[in-house]
Amino acid sequence: MNEMNCENVLMAKMAEIDGEETEISSEQMNLHFANCENCCQEIEQIRFTDILLKRQTRREQEADLWSAIEKQIGARAASQIGWKPFVLLGVLLSACKLLEMVPERDFGLAFKLVPLAFVVALFVFLKENPFKINAELSAREIKL
Repeated sequence: MNEMNCENVLMAKMAEIDGEETEISSEQMNLHFANCENCCQEIEQIRFTDILLKRQTRREQEADLWSAIEKQIGARAASQIGWKPFVLLGVLLSACKLLEMVPERDFGLAFKLVPLAFVVALFVFLKENPFKINAELSAREIKL
């Protein structure tokens, strides 16, 4: 059994408030609180704090932001990039591959770098970094 000092009694009372079992009985704690004004004030502050914490609730988010975000993403994707540059890139890459397949023709290392140059030129033309992660979508940009 724990020693009946202020610290042990307060710890036991806090455990009891939390619904845990304690080694010190409620009668012993009440007897200690009746004789110790300091512990009595301390436990009242703990009870008051417990009541305040139990009354706290989280506000529920009522606005549905996803529909507005989805529209903005779709509108940006359609207006910014378009499909024509990618079709042109596909045609150019296909032409390069067909030229590589011509028998008895060696275009050298420079010709093997042409597809990479086409891809880089496309992204420079579009002014878009293909590796960029855009996490800057803010609530101001979303029109509800």
